[in-house]
Amino acid sequence: MFRAFIQANRRASRLFYNWAARHTARRPGASDFTNRIVPQLLFPEARVLDVGGGKQPLLSAQQKQEFNLKITGLDISAEELARAPKGIYDNIIVGDVATVTIPETFDIIFSRTLLEHVADPPQAIENLTKALKPGGVMAHFIPCSQSTFAVLNRLLGNRLAKKILFTIYPEKQIDAGFPAYYRYCTPSAMRRLCQHAGLETEIYTYYESEYFNFFTPLYVLELTRQLCMLWLRAENFCETFTLIARKPAETQSTALPRAA
Repeated sequence: MFRAFIQANRRASRLFYNWAARHTARRPGASDFTNRIVPQLLFPEARVLDVGGGKQPLLSAQQKQEFNLKITGLDISAEELARAPKGIYDNIIVGDVATVTIPETFDIIFSRTLLEHVADPPQAIENLTKALKPGGVMAHFIPCSQSTFAVLNRLLGNRLAKKILFTIYPEKQIDAGFPAYYRYCTPSAMRRLCQHAGLETEIYTYYESEYFNFFTPLYVLELTRQLCMLWLRAENFCETFTLIARKPAETQSTALPRAA
């Protein structure tokens, strides 16, 4: 009965989602990052660092072969890296992105829904900037800390939030539920961190998520809030955003502010 109720509400909520997709400028952030932004940054024989990809690397074997990429996987879990498709990573680095030694430099650095799980984003940005070649680029897809789902996640605490999430969306047990801090996870805060590191930044904001589609009245209320933020261009109240940061060919590193 519970599952049937959830599925019926998700189907009804999808009707409102489709209406918004047809009549507004909303676009889904995750697919825009994966299918539009990432492919545009690839070039032949690039050295790529996939941060936090673990068992689900961002790039496919086809993309690796097509561009003759050399991909290094960095993840805090050796077990996650070991479960990745065979041959996708040429090298692996195990450790916290903020503190681990990265022994080489890269043309492109990617992460997808990783930085909200990092306890010290300033140090992580600093570490990744050092690992970026002059002229290189890094792109991060990040949930916004001011979104409703992120605020609730922090209020409920990871243990309770994870229990509720997996009860409503059991399919998310595959790749969700890791502790999230959401430190510096707004477009303006991430822009400042990168600018302190001497990087040139570009931000794409997205006002789309479906976390509340399990109960259609609540989803419609949240959809209305999202559309208002879109129309107001309130970037720090988006749902998710993509940060693209480029390292000039010649750059001087500037001290980064420390995490609170």
